[in-house]
Amino acid sequence: MRPKLTDVAEKAGCSPTTVSRVINNYGYISQKTRDRVYAAMRELNYQPNTLARSLQGKQTKMIGVIVPSINNPFFAELVAGIEEQLASDGYKMLLCDAGQDSDKERRYLRMLEANQVDGIIAGSHNLDIAEYQRYGLPIVSFDRALSEQVPIVTSDNYQGGCLATQALVDAGCRHVYFVG
Repeated sequence: MRPKLTDVAEKAGCSPTTVSRVINNYGYISQKTRDRVYAAMRELNYQPNTLARSLQGKQTKMIGVIVPSINNPFFAELVAGIEEQLASDGYKMLLCDAGQDSDKERRYLRMLEANQVDGIIAGSHNLDIAEYQRYGLPIVSFDRALSEQVPIVTSDNYQGGCLATQALVDAGCRHVYFVG
């Protein structure tokens, strides 16, 4: 049976409210009490219930990431970078590989809403932006513009091509061709 907050409180010799305050870093709690609560949490292998926290209107610290394909090396490397940054900021990532399937992407959106993620990073764009906005979650897009209201992280491919060509010319290449 999974340990509850009340089990941690009993083990630490304090109230459930004190345990909650330690977990949420709210109010003044002595270091001695914090140490007892953390020790009890470790001993019982207690993990705060993310769903319960979200029902109380608190952050789940989970972000949904929807990509068109993790088989594509570009998206695989991008997802690894996103996960690394999210983890360093204390977030977890729910990865969704939507492919070119709008029904699958729609199911993922519903799953992300059910898990009460704090936001979505979208790179798969099988659906219209209206479907994303229906969920009322913060959205950041990458690789493609969804709408004027959605922030996008992208690269300037034209400028990148110019810089690459210039680097080749500077290296002595005289007949540069592009195949793409």
